[in-house]
Amino acid sequence: MKMTKIFFVTLISFVFIFCAVEYCPAQVDEGKEGEDQVYRLDKVIVRDHPLKDESMVVTPDVTVINVDKFQKAGSVQNIRDILSEALGINVLRSSVTPSPTESIYIRGFDQSRFQVFKDGRPMRLMGRSGYVKTDWTTMPLDNIETIEIIRGSHSLLYPFSMGGAINIITKKGRKTDEIKPSGTATTEFGSYGAQSYSANIEGGLLNLIGYSFAGAHREGDGYLRNNDYNTDNFNARMTLFLPTGGTLTGGWDYVDNMTGYPVINDPSRADYDSSYPDVLEHKVDNFVHDPEGLVYPGGDSYWQKRTNEYSILLDQPLGPGELRAQVYQHESNRDRYWLTSGGTKKTNLDIEEKNRGVFLDYLDFELIKNHAFSIGGEYRTQGMPENKDYYEIMSGYFQDVWSVTSPLTLIWGVRYYEFHSDAYKAGFPGMKTATEADKKEYEYRRKENEWCPKVRLDYEVDPNLTLYAAVSREMRMP
Repeated sequence: MKMTKIFFVTLISFVFIFCAVEYCPAQVDEGKEGEDQVYRLDKVIVRDHPLKDESMVVTPDVTVINVDKFQKAGSVQNIRDILSEALGINVLRSSVTPSPTESIYIRGFDQSRFQVFKDGRPMRLMGRSGYVKTDWTTMPLDNIETIEIIRGSHSLLYPFSMGGAINIITKKGRKTDEIKPSGTATTEFGSYGAQSYSANIEGGLLNLIGYSFAGAHREGDGYLRNNDYNTDNFNARMTLFLPTGGTLTGGWDYVDNMTGYPVINDPSRADYDSSYPDVLEHKVDNFVHDPEGLVYPGGDSYWQKRTNEYSILLDQPLGPGELRAQVYQHESNRDRYWLTSGGTKKTNLDIEEKNRGVFLDYLDFELIKNHAFSIGGEYRTQGMPENKDYYEIMSGYFQDVWSVTSPLTLIWGVRYYEFHSDAYKAGFPGMKTATEADKKEYEYRRKENEWCPKVRLDYEVDPNLTLYAAVSREMRMP
C-alpha cells in the first residue's frame, strides 16, 4: 500500500508540474475559417475524433461507432448486433437469450485476451474469479453514445489488452438551458415469447446540469427447452458542467438477469417434451460451457446475476492537455441451480464479487512540437466482501505520439504492472483436504511485476491507405 501511495503522489505531481495554470475552453476547437473542427474522443485514443456525423469510421488505430446513427439490416437490440458489423470482430452467436458463454472475438482472440471497458473502467476482470465473460445481451443501447474498438495490443491507454479493447461510452446528458428533454420508448415482440420494452430520457438544466436515464425489460421463452430469460436494466448519469470547461459525472448501472439453462431433451427419456427441439444426451459435449456441464430437466435449472456499478468521472481540459480521473465500485451476486442426470440438485449460491478502483490520466499534452504525450495510472482491488483485495493491481504508463513527418507517425511508450494476490506455496495439499493449520502454513502474498514496452510506426500512403508495423509486450491477468 505504501508503494501505491508513492506512485500516485508522484503521478499527480508530474501532471501538475507540467500543466499550465489556465484551462482550455472546451472539448471542441473551432479552428480557422475553412478548416475542419477537431473533436476529442471521450477516452482519447487517436488525437482527432473521426466520427463527426457518420455512423462508423475506421482508422488505423480505432473503429468508432455512433450508436444513434448506426443502421443495419434486421433488428438492433444490443451491442452484439452492432459489433457484428465492425472490422476485425467475429460474433459467433445470434441468439437474444442472455448467456455468459463466449460470443465475441477480436481477430480470433476470445475475452481472456482482450478487455472490455465502460467509460474507461474495466468490466471483464471481476472479483476473486478474475476472468468473467461479458454478457453482451444485458447491455441495452438506450444509454450508449459511442463504441470504440481497438484492434491489437499496441494501445498503452488500456491495461491487459493483449488482443485489443472495446470501450463503451455512455450518454451523460446535454449542456442546455432548454427545460424540455428528449426521449424515446421502444417495444419489440418476436418468436418464442420474446418481448422487450425500453425507454430513455436525456436533457439538461440551466446549462449547468445534464442527465441521462435509461431502463429496459426483456423476457422470452427461448428456442430450447428451459432457456427462458427475464432481464431488467437501469442506467443513470448526472453531469455537472464545471465553469472551468470540464465535467463531473456520477453514474449508476443496475442489472438483474435470470436465465434458464437449456436442458437435455432426449426422446429416449421419460421426461421428453416434444414441443421443444431435441437435445440428445450423448451428442452434447459441454452444453453450457460452465461448471455445471450437462443440465437435465425436473427442477430448478437457471443462473441469476444482480449487478450494481457506481462511478464518478472527472473530465477536465487542463493546460496543454486533458485530465481524466475516475473512481468506481462494482458489486455483484450470482446464484446457480441445476440438476444432474440422476436427478441430484446442485447449487452454487451467493457468489459475491466486489471490485473497486481509481484511475488518473493526463492525455494528449504537447510539451515538445509534434509530440503528444500521455501519462496515467490505476489502482484496483478485486475480491469478495470478506476479502476485498484478494487481487491488488497497480499500473502506470507513458506514451508519446510523435508526428515525424506529415505521413509518418511513431507511437511508443511503456506500461508497468505490479500484481498482488493471495496464494498458497508449493506443496499445499489442496482446499478439499487442507486443514486450517495447513492454510496458515502455506498461505502467502504473491507479487509479480512486469514492464511492457510498445512501439508502432504508421505511414499514411493516402487518406484511404495506411501501412503500419508494431511490436508490443503485454501481461495477461488471470
